[in-house]
Amino acid sequence: MTEKKTVRPLRKAAVTVAAVAGVAIIAGFFGKSAYRLAKEHYYAMLSRTERENISFEEYSGATEITTLEALKLDTRAAFDQSGMLINSENPLPDGFEAEAVEYKDSGVYMNRCITEGYGALAEAVNERLSEKLYVSSAYRTAEEQLEAEVEEGDAAQEVGASEHQAGLALDVYVLYHGGMGFVETEAGQWVNSDCWRYGFIIRYPLGKKSVTGIGYEPWHIRYVGAPHAEYIMKSGLTLEEYFGLLSDGKPRYIKTDGGEYVVVRGSAESLPAPEEYESATVSSDNTGGYIVTYKLK
Repeated sequence: MTEKKTVRPLRKAAVTVAAVAGVAIIAGFFGKSAYRLAKEHYYAMLSRTERENISFEEYSGATEITTLEALKLDTRAAFDQSGMLINSENPLPDGFEAEAVEYKDSGVYMNRCITEGYGALAEAVNERLSEKLYVSSAYRTAEEQLEAEVEEGDAAQEVGASEHQAGLALDVYVLYHGGMGFVETEAGQWVNSDCWRYGFIIRYPLGKKSVTGIGYEPWHIRYVGAPHAEYIMKSGLTLEEYFGLLSDGKPRYIKTDGGEYVVVRGSAESLPAPEEYESATVSSDNTGGYIVTYKLK
């Protein structure tokens, strides 16, 4: 088990990366074609025929009611923080502690549940596109989020409402191309269309500000894991809209290229489970309940 740490992540430990990111973001925001490219690429991604390979429907198989306490005793179940909905309407609770760990002795800290996925994503960008993927912002303490709020104004979320405080979000870039300029690059376009393969979504997608309250941020990726990332991205949903589909507490059957799953969002005392499953991932949903992802055999 990875040791949990209390950390002071990016402000001092990754000065070089942050400094380069600053240049990249300034250069990127002045790219006149960035928004047009983003729009074209986004809708091209949504029109892919591979969307036909996913399904989302009410689970028709036999279920039994289990509880959070029972799942804690189940050797097939693993607990993490990947299923949290964090926004201005659902801020982190007082005393919340992110399961933050250092990523590969880099001085960059992120939630332990995303390290494997990010490592695979960065490796894929390097192998496919011969680019290095960098992180300009990852886990932030409440104090650092307050600093960001003071420095960036409305561009930063209020303390408690930022996914960075949970270590579940990463702001990424390639050399000299950050911010909106990220999507001007082939690497940025690929990350925007294929990050789901590694459990990530574009948290604030194009055309969804009325739902998320935040405009398009092609550089801001959020880990949610499988099969959620694939379904969200291929369906053009936001995390808020996806949670809405699960709000009735009924188990849903999700089939993707990665396998078959049953997903349920419910209370600690009522978490329907399929009679047979291979493994389960359990997370608080940060709205008073839990989200459980059962992978079928």
